[in-house]
Amino acid sequence: MRKWITDIIQGESADATSQAKDDIAAIGIKNGYAPLHIFRYNSDYETDQAIQSRIDGITAAVTAGNLVVYQYPVLISPRFDQFFIDQMHSRGAKVVLLIHDVEVLRGTNVGNRIDEVPYFNKADALIIHNPIMGAKLRELSITAPMVSQYLLDYLDDNHDWHRLFTAPEEFTKTLVLSGNLFKSSYLTDWHEETPISVFGIADDDIQKGLRDNPKIDYHGALRRDELINQLPKGFGLAWDSDSWLGHYGSYTKYNHPHKVSLYLSHGMPVIVWKQAAVAPFIEKNHLGLTIDSLDEIDGLLANLGDDEIKDMLTHVNHMGILLRDGYFTSRALVAAEQQAFVGDIDFQ
Repeated sequence: MRKWITDIIQGESADATSQAKDDIAAIGIKNGYAPLHIFRYNSDYETDQAIQSRIDGITAAVTAGNLVVYQYPVLISPRFDQFFIDQMHSRGAKVVLLIHDVEVLRGTNVGNRIDEVPYFNKADALIIHNPIMGAKLRELSITAPMVSQYLLDYLDDNHDWHRLFTAPEEFTKTLVLSGNLFKSSYLTDWHEETPISVFGIADDDIQKGLRDNPKIDYHGALRRDELINQLPKGFGLAWDSDSWLGHYGSYTKYNHPHKVSLYLSHGMPVIVWKQAAVAPFIEKNHLGLTIDSLDEIDGLLANLGDDEIKDMLTHVNHMGILLRDGYFTSRALVAAEQQAFVGDIDFQ
């Protein structure tokens, strides 16, 4: 069996837009997958036939009995997504959709976006974020076999060990937030006593608010390697919205944020919303703290003992080894191969 994985080629960015897909393609290649290079482009003025011909060129070597892992969404167009899976099936290949985002769960599955329910049901298997997302997709009548990834991996072989691991004596009860700050406008009104270092893309108004707040140390938007070199040794905050009723907040109930993997893979315990999908994993594996409100942070950290911190750092440092090696994606790929070709296996 020949195995393929889509490798999305797009411009470098200071957020997680391309990083997760780049890492997954690299992990697939490490596991024996050949890359299918897809360049991001604007297909608005392209005919159906032109898009289909382009896909034929990209996938010319794919034949019957092959397996193709398609990283969804490619963010070219719904037509591209539809034609890709249809053309692979017409050749007799199996298709696994490795899902980065689900618009129907984010409340944005409108307009010219793909109708995800029938689209996902075309797949021979889905790699989803976690069982909570899987249960919600089942409620929406998605019947394709599902495999949970649990965490996004975060590859890093470019930094010395002191950037990857945290010793108890160098850890501080401070906060770090990295990401797209358009989703985190609450920061401009940050009133907690706990110091916070902030990294990420923001418009002029948000930047001014961050720089004017004496409790915030704003570093701007940094590239991946530069960001890692400057991350303080504190708690990584994964908190996108001050209102969990909005699109970003409610979506946190189902997805696993890329920033959680950034923090854990570099020796940083995390603080997440107690109702986030990733919260049970964090709690059960001693990887950080879960809270209902940001107002809890000052008291929680003040009462956190040295032994608790040491225990968290031990678990985080060990989990980081797996994340930097691509463990969670590798595990999901093997399970998805089984589901696509055989389904559940009775080993008794």
